[in-house]
Amino acid sequence: MPKKVSVLVVDDSPICRQLIIDALSKDPDLEIAGTAETGQEAVQKTQSLKPNVITMDVDMPVMDGLTATERIMGENPTPILVLTADPRNQAPELTHRALEVGALALQVKPSLDAGAEAWNLAREVKLLSSVKVIRHLRGGRRGPTPGKPTAPVISPPADVQAFSASPVGLVAIASSTGGPQVVHKLLSELPGDFPAPIALVQHINAAFAESLAGWLAASSKLKVKVAKDGDGLVPGVVLIAPPAQHLVVSQRGRVALRGGEPKDGHIPSGTLLLESAAKTYGRRTVGVVLTGMGSDGADGMLAIKNAGGKTIAQSQESCVVFGMPGASIARGAIEHVVHGDDLSGVLIRLAKGESLPKS
Repeated sequence: MPKKVSVLVVDDSPICRQLIIDALSKDPDLEIAGTAETGQEAVQKTQSLKPNVITMDVDMPVMDGLTATERIMGENPTPILVLTADPRNQAPELTHRALEVGALALQVKPSLDAGAEAWNLAREVKLLSSVKVIRHLRGGRRGPTPGKPTAPVISPPADVQAFSASPVGLVAIASSTGGPQVVHKLLSELPGDFPAPIALVQHINAAFAESLAGWLAASSKLKVKVAKDGDGLVPGVVLIAPPAQHLVVSQRGRVALRGGEPKDGHIPSGTLLLESAAKTYGRRTVGVVLTGMGSDGADGMLAIKNAGGKTIAQSQESCVVFGMPGASIARGAIEHVVHGDDLSGVLIRLAKGESLPKS
């Protein structure tokens, strides 16, 4: 009989704790390892109980949930699902700092009178239980996993000169679990005169799309916004796919939003963005696939490679989940495997027409 997934429930509200317990207890594959009312208690109980997954509140006495997440990910790495109030009522940096310190995913708390069914946690918790998280030391680069090949380190150029006649027409990125942290670092390091527009599909809880854009914009010299139908692809602008709509390049210099069915389980789909970029920009496309579960983006990266564009996958040792990059590599779609810390330098070099070593 398969072992149950053990969950530590952290929330200072007795009502919330009980609703979470009720929601999780309905699933026979899950069991409650324990509960905690403060971040400090959560750190202690993670050490003693060693749960498979933690649900973490943000606002708590003694130690808040973000500080507790940071401590846990540095001392006893465990998949953490942060449960927060409606992000539209919070500063985006507060919400997304949870991802920065190592949480895997965010979910909005339903209203207290909505009942246990509305919390809909079981599927997300089981999904996160399969992720092999690693120690997350803030400010420090993650080291390679023993026995795993290390991608070549490609440092940014010493100076960022003015770009002229760049060979890059569009950078298209597909990202999922663990990706917001990587995208945040990437965009914060690109210069304001980066010569190509950037289009991004990031799988994230729908309620956090707007606050994700605000959080990314706050640390970037580029303009970051959630895409609208017909938006132009302009250098210096990053367009993020909105929730529940596919983002595609409809014609050179313009995007379109489309409804329809999920592809590879996702809407928005990384593959549909990448395929449309390949069709429209051809060899001037740079495709990037980042950390995430599943195989979204693999077909799209192959389309870009076949069109003569450049294809980059995040390296295994820098991924929270190697699923999406691994699937693209297995498909033979990837030219360059790059550590998440090196992505900005790689894109700058490509935009300046410099060649990269093959991975």
